[in-house]
Amino acid sequence: MKKTKYYIYLITIFVLLISITGCKKFLSEQSQSELRPASVEDLTAIMAGDGYPYNNTMLPVLNLLTDDVQCNVGQNQTNFQAVAIKGRSAFTWQKTIFEDMLLSTGAGISGNTNVWQTLYKKISGCNTVLDYLSRVSGIETTKNHLKGEALAMRAYYYFMLVNFFGKPYNAEGADPETSPGVPLKLTMSVTDSLFHRNSVAAVYRQIEADLKEGAALMAANGQASGVYKFSQWAAYAMLSRVYLYQEKWDDAITYADKVIAARPGLTNLNNYKARPTGGYYLYNNGTADNANRIYDLSLSKEILWMYRPNGTGTGTGLDEVFKATVVPGYSATLNPPYAASDALLNLYDRAPTKDTAIYLGDLRSRVYLISSAYYNAALLAIDFKFTGGSDGVGGAGIRTAEVYLNRAEANIQKFLATGNASFRQAALNDINTLRVNRYDSRKIYQPIAIADGNELLIFYKNERRREFPFDSEHRWFDLRRYGMPALTHTYAETPGSIQTFTLAVGDNRYTLPIPKATLDRNGNLIQNP
Repeated sequence: MKKTKYYIYLITIFVLLISITGCKKFLSEQSQSELRPASVEDLTAIMAGDGYPYNNTMLPVLNLLTDDVQCNVGQNQTNFQAVAIKGRSAFTWQKTIFEDMLLSTGAGISGNTNVWQTLYKKISGCNTVLDYLSRVSGIETTKNHLKGEALAMRAYYYFMLVNFFGKPYNAEGADPETSPGVPLKLTMSVTDSLFHRNSVAAVYRQIEADLKEGAALMAANGQASGVYKFSQWAAYAMLSRVYLYQEKWDDAITYADKVIAARPGLTNLNNYKARPTGGYYLYNNGTADNANRIYDLSLSKEILWMYRPNGTGTGTGLDEVFKATVVPGYSATLNPPYAASDALLNLYDRAPTKDTAIYLGDLRSRVYLISSAYYNAALLAIDFKFTGGSDGVGGAGIRTAEVYLNRAEANIQKFLATGNASFRQAALNDINTLRVNRYDSRKIYQPIAIADGNELLIFYKNERRREFPFDSEHRWFDLRRYGMPALTHTYAETPGSIQTFTLAVGDNRYTLPIPKATLDRNGNLIQNP
């Protein structure tokens, strides 16, 4: 036991040394330590600590950029203003978004909000595992499965990076073969080179290659890893998403089919009952009983991979923007500084009553979102003002629900292109399969049967938005690939200080600025417009 702890200590020092060396030159290493991982168990520990994205600080930033959040303006409460300031730079799409958040320590910001640096550190962890696998002892099947995990996770991080800092793959007027993406760093070897940005298309090709190889390795070397580690099913789901973003509809369907054939189950939200108090449906109030929501392992059977395990994200970081507990004293006239937007809430089929015993409608508005009514009964006078989201306290990740929707979207696009009604029906089947699991079972669900392809596509986009409120990166990335529509946010910290901020159609700010600290370290990187 002492020897094992000693090895873990050495591994930790080794990985820290790798991370620290990036401070002088972007993604370049200096002399390696004399310490080396010796076994596959050592590399598994590195992967767990440095390859997986626990305690992700990116999600609140993404949420604030979208039209799923509104600022409840001008309430003239000092504690409300402090929370509003935390999210101001992201909510108003400032070009200094990362610098502003790092400097806002007075508002309680904690954690690393430099998304570029955070993701490349995780890539460095994956590369460490990949580079050392051939040099350590251990069972070959375990090593091969770990290699598959590291490749798939590296692909996931590059997918995030290129969708943060590169133009959408399908951006009008931009060729992905020449459009700047992000640098590809695929080894941890010592180098003095300063990396250039690879094209968006080149990054996508690397993502595809890593996911395919990773999935094959994990499938051929099965390990009982659980939902906190990547599996071939999560890799296939990611491939369906990657091809969807590239508008390669047949490939998106192929990989969705693989997942659904093996993991067809969806979570029936009727299982989310008020267990402690009796009755039927409970507002999601963030209690231990239902804080995990759709990522509750005891209730949800559609999780392919998840992170941010239960109990994390409760500190004083950016997550507080979305937690009602950070600001006491809500009332019928004082709403959370940031909350789910009216535009989002109005998409749900919601009964006019808040009586949980007779509620009949789309249960996602009850299960996926935290209701402020829990904190002050007077808020029952306000129609469904929520904070939080389906990532919430319990987790975020990849679910089978997404795969059904990916396949539906691809089939809708094929129907629009060919007029073949079988594609339309296939899309309707997938959408209805999802929705019947989301509606109050005490009312007979009426399947949708939309005939017009364009109308069906609009319905689908709204359905995707209903399914993923504040869940990982979906809404912001979807807005980008939907043509980057115009968005408007209204912001104020005190009464009378209301300001309106707008993203125009195709606005350059749909592609985030590379943090200044990164540009200062690497003169070869060109800032986004």
